[in-house]
Amino acid sequence: MSEGASKIPKWVWITTPTLAVAFAGFILYLSTIPTGDELTAVQGDARKAFEKGVEQAKKKAAEDIPKPDYEFYKLLENQTVEVPKVDAYKSTPKDKALQYEYRLQVGSFRSQEDAERLRAELILQGMNAYREQRDVNGTVWHRVMVGPFQNRSVMNKAQDMLVSRNISSLIHKTPLKP
Repeated sequence: MSEGASKIPKWVWITTPTLAVAFAGFILYLSTIPTGDELTAVQGDARKAFEKGVEQAKKKAAEDIPKPDYEFYKLLENQTVEVPKVDAYKSTPKDKALQYEYRLQVGSFRSQEDAERLRAELILQGMNAYREQRDVNGTVWHRVMVGPFQNRSVMNKAQDMLVSRNISSLIHKTPLKP
């Protein structure tokens, strides 16, 4: 090679014609695509063919599926229900109803001093508290009770006051003799 030869690398001589041929092929491909009017016409024809196929499929599916026969409408028409005779309700008068007395047990202690301490706290809070002594299996227990209450709603209010002071209670319900 002579000194006057160009100094262009060989890879440029190879890639340039390759790119030119690829560009010419792309231009040729674009010429085969239909124009906007032809494209919408082709799309419209395809859509019509698709919708026609869907309608035919729906008709064929409707013919193949048997309609269900609901018999319960007919069954209910012919049935009767026998209702037994029931005596009329008679309410119990309040004066003859069984009355109850309610008491709340708020603690049970082996030590009388602990029971007296809780009873004193409850009395200071305005509750009617008292202590009773019980013998359980040979051991003396001191119960702290609040009450008695003749009305359940008053007992519920007292129970709510105890709960607000983090004291849980146990309800004792005893019938009153008429």
